Amino acid sequence: DTEPPANNIALHQLTELLKGSVERGEGNSCLIIGPKGSGKTRICNQALLDVSTRPITIRLSGHVQYNDRLAMREIARQVSIQANESLSAAFGNDEDPFAGKPGEHAENDDGDDLNTVLPPTSHLPSLISSLSSLSRPVVILIDAFDLFTGHARQALLYCLLDAVQSCRTGGEGNRGIAVVGLTSRVDVVNLLEKRVKSRFSHRILRTAGMRRVEDWSMLLRECLCTPAGDRHDEPPSNDDNDEQGKWQELWHRSVDKFLNERPFSDILKDIFSLTRDLRVLIRIMTGAILDLTANSPFLSANTVQPHAIAHRNSQYTHVLSTLSYPSICLLIAVQHVRTSGHDAFTFEMLHELFRDQVRTSAAAPVTIGGGGIGMMNAGRAQAFEQLVCIRIFRPVSSPTAGLAGEFIKHRCIIERQELKAAVERLGQTTLKKWLNK
Repeated sequence: DTEPPANNIALHQLTELLKGSVERGEGNSCLIIGPKGSGKTRICNQALLDVSTRPITIRLSGHVQYNDRLAMREIARQVSIQANESLSAAFGNDEDPFAGKPGEHAENDDGDDLNTVLPPTSHLPSLISSLSSLSRPVVILIDAFDLFTGHARQALLYCLLDAVQSCRTGGEGNRGIAVVGLTSRVDVVNLLEKRVKSRFSHRILRTAGMRRVEDWSMLLRECLCTPAGDRHDEPPSNDDNDEQGKWQELWHRSVDKFLNERPFSDILKDIFSLTRDLRVLIRIMTGAILDLTANSPFLSANTVQPHAIAHRNSQYTHVLSTLSYPSICLLIAVQHVRTSGHDAFTFEMLHELFRDQVRTSAAAPVTIGGGGIGMMNAGRAQAFEQLVCIRIFRPVSSPTAGLAGEFIKHRCIIERQELKAAVERLGQTTLKKWLNK
């Protein structure tokens, strides 16, 4: 079994939680936290298959529904499709704020018809509370849960968790509700407002990536040797079955040989040492498979190597080569902040490091118009804003009213090796010395 023990435990706990909501009408909430590609979504899908009753499953994503209005539209759309009823039907009265006028027709942004006029944002609490009155239990899966904490007043999260807390087991006409958040941020609970946090159950399930490169190899073989889907257009003849059987035998032998080759094992170890995200391996292998031809129908290390190199290069490799000198200096300062044990930083912290470096060095890092840029605070502030705009610096939390911009904490997504390569290309001796200091 290649599944990490943490994932098996998380699957068991999530299945029991969903059974409580689906089978006993409970209101439950939890967070699934783990690295990207560690199987969070797959665990949710498996847990939904393990419950006896099929619930209404609503899937939201912080990458797509970037505000509460879009999330409400998506909830209404998925409920309408799965339950064959509108959310307004749960009220059953003439003063339903969700009911449209006679003959009125709603259409979403993609041109898809909805059977209900979507409610305004002010009716969000009523919309969410009506979920417990639907014909079947409701399970809400929220991918990129941390992005929802950046919505205005965290209204959607508050209403969902409040509905979960208000769900009473055995209540007349009520069904269970489960809210499951998926995220890779371990500090996501700290991003919740006090009123939202008080309604969260604080159940946290952990997932983990595969710990051995041998597990990657075993899983890759399962993916490569998955039987082809049956053709439904016409029944295969005996000759077709014989040909397919011979080809599958050849393919399986070639896969076993390919996975045991030393060059490919080295490539696999290199990828595994850089990331435990299985999706990266799948993307690399997908590119290699697409390069197969009739003259070269089998995989080899030579077909995989170019795609592994392409994925090894960061998407910011080209961006780093275009950054200004002050921006590179700020990135070097970030590395020294990390060395001191701080993952988050503010502009003021970087400013102090930059100023100390200028004072201790024999000369300013670079001069512009006869003046050292180490003394030009405006230039560094502009460089900092540039790094924020291109998403190299990302805020740790939502902006707080009254907090000056230079004291807002950020994180940097550039790793030391990427920055080191960029500094080497610049050829600035002063920067090299500062980075390696």
